[in-house]
Amino acid sequence: MTALGIAALALLFTWIFGGFLWRAGGLLLVFAGATVLALSGNANGILLAAIGAVLWLLGHGHYALRHGEYKSPLAGYVFRRWAPGWLDPTRGWGIPVAGSDAERRRL
Repeated sequence: MTALGIAALALLFTWIFGGFLWRAGGLLLVFAGATVLALSGNANGILLAAIGAVLWLLGHGHYALRHGEYKSPLAGYVFRRWAPGWLDPTRGWGIPVAGSDAERRRL
């Protein structure tokens, strides 16, 4: 029972804070990879920056799945233009958990 409780709390924490943590961690990795590449010329910085970009997009996908809109216009462009249609979390098949800012202001 304790393991189930811990797993439930971990899932709840990931659902609430996951988008922010993935976006912030991805941005940090992109900057770290660019810094490694610029200072040492080591090509491993490209891999680090690519992993950071994927984490940043994953965080924006999580945010869009949760709120029904993208946090960043760049992430919205990438998901709508470059990614396959089934990967777009705002295409109308989901119901947002939290309403948009305009909807919250109206209440």
